[in-house]
Amino acid sequence: MAKTTTDHETIRKWCEARGGSPARVKSTGNGGDPGILRVDFPGFSGKGSLESIEWSEFFDWFDKNELAFIYQDRTRGGQPSRFNKLVSRETVGSPSAGNEPGREESGATGEEDDAIVLLLSQHRQVEELFDQLTSASPRSAAFRRTFEQLADALAIHSEIEEKIFYPAVKAQDTEELLEESVDDHLEVKRVLATMMETAPDGDVMSELEELGGLTEEHLIEEEHDLFPKVRRHMNKEALRQLGARMNEMVEQLRREGSPRMHVPEETGAAAPI
Repeated sequence: MAKTTTDHETIRKWCEARGGSPARVKSTGNGGDPGILRVDFPGFSGKGSLESIEWSEFFDWFDKNELAFIYQDRTRGGQPSRFNKLVSRETVGSPSAGNEPGREESGATGEEDDAIVLLLSQHRQVEELFDQLTSASPRSAAFRRTFEQLADALAIHSEIEEKIFYPAVKAQDTEELLEESVDDHLEVKRVLATMMETAPDGDVMSELEELGGLTEEHLIEEEHDLFPKVRRHMNKEALRQLGARMNEMVEQLRREGSPRMHVPEETGAAAPI
């Protein structure tokens, strides 16, 4: 479960417990403005693009830009998580002023029968299937059946997002998020394709852990960043109609059977949006 906070001490302690430190993206900012803020971790592949700054400067601009900190304490597998994201306080409904202790974000909206509720229900289904897999023997028939269900669920989810949802919600303030999302999908598809090739007679637990981490971060980013923006752009009726189109595609993919079998064909490049 992800949390959101604006509390300086909570952020600092969480980062430092994982070896993280405050930083800025070098190519951004001007004058006294440091530009895009980041948390730098040991071994981060993009370290050359970051420049260290002091916590005081980090939090000064964190508050001036009215940012909130989304973070996760542990992965679904129970390991310490480094997942974090700096977003607008308006996006997550966080107070614009001051230091709010970490609070749980469920992603629930209270709306029914619309595109976002459909996607949220698929998120919960995927999480449940991951839980079932982590408790099953990797070479058992139950593991293979559950893995096939998970692969089908991920294939359906990515298909309806890429073909219907993402194009419909593309806007100036969502385009970058959507580009990140299709890149996430590509990473998931590549790991999933490897697992599909290995799963019948091999040990895929390391790939399962990687797949779980990629999927979990993607779900969190959608629920805490993308979906709130979409709800502000689209009214209830538009979201309901979009959900109906997506449900039609879900049923079509299920009728065709084994939607996971198309995944290996989709690992060359990210889907266009």
